[in-house]
Amino acid sequence: MKKKIILLGSLAVVALACDRIEEGYLSANIHYTRNPLEVEQGTVVFSAAISADNSTSPLRVELLDIRDVNTGQSQPAWLGESEVAFWLDEVNPVVDTTLAQVLAKYSRRPYPIFQVNPVGGRLEFTEGTKDIPAGDYEIDVKVTNIRGSVVLKNACTIILAEQSSFMGRGGEYDLWNTSNSDTRPEPRLTSRELEGNDLEAFKAKLSAAGQTFDPEYGYMILRVLDNYGNAFNWTGGTDPFTGGEIRQRVDASVGSFENRSPWQPMIYTSDAMIAPFLLVPFPLVEARTLTNTRINSYRIIPTATNKGVDIWVRFSWEILRKGVFEVTYQLLGADDTGVVERRP
Repeated sequence: MKKKIILLGSLAVVALACDRIEEGYLSANIHYTRNPLEVEQGTVVFSAAISADNSTSPLRVELLDIRDVNTGQSQPAWLGESEVAFWLDEVNPVVDTTLAQVLAKYSRRPYPIFQVNPVGGRLEFTEGTKDIPAGDYEIDVKVTNIRGSVVLKNACTIILAEQSSFMGRGGEYDLWNTSNSDTRPEPRLTSRELEGNDLEAFKAKLSAAGQTFDPEYGYMILRVLDNYGNAFNWTGGTDPFTGGEIRQRVDASVGSFENRSPWQPMIYTSDAMIAPFLLVPFPLVEARTLTNTRINSYRIIPTATNKGVDIWVRFSWEILRKGVFEVTYQLLGADDTGVVERRP
């Protein structure tokens, strides 16, 4: 009888083991919803987390490999580090009026160029991708939860595109100080990076203005032209009352490049405003104003044009990387009565 009881007990344990329900669920259809994922070189991008397809959370995701699609070769450069900017505190241009004050809140330290967030699988790209060749890449990842693990080959294709521009936010601008927005021609905005002979000419221009070119800095050269391509004069600074043909607006509720970067004084010449910047993006902070905090507003004084009234010009682009960049803003007209012409 004792042996029978032991045997029956053993059979019961086996039966219970066979009937035990495994904990959790791991789908065979886990995937990235944006595939391929396009990323510009040198930009900070975060993808959405991997789609769990009802798998039990949390999902742990591990990067196994990243390869060049064309060659099939692993690309260890993606797994390296680059120096990334970190801010210890908010920069306030009203309080932080010197470069030393700004730099005290700023540091650069090594950080992965690319990584897969282990919790949820988000793909994370930093500025370090600027040094990775443009092209198509694919990744393998391992996904694990309480149920087990699955390896996803070619889980996502990453299209690393060349950086299309050094400017961000497209370049919003406006013109005129009356309500003729429906009839005025849109100003023409062009931009380029100076290299070769053009860069050398810029260095000579800086020298003529009593300034020295610093390769650690970037420079924005802002030129405003009339309809015929004649440049307005910035000489004398942009004080609202005593500046050149282009000045800051008298209204204190609007912003400017100057009040968004007071620790880096501008350079004013007969045909441009030159803005040196050590940190990117430029401008670094929003303006402390009552209106749009990203708009930089100026006025062309009445005696400078054939219109005889203030012409307001506004800019909202940002420079995303260091270099020497010329941005030209040409006023093709003001309303349906004629073009904007600079007075001789």
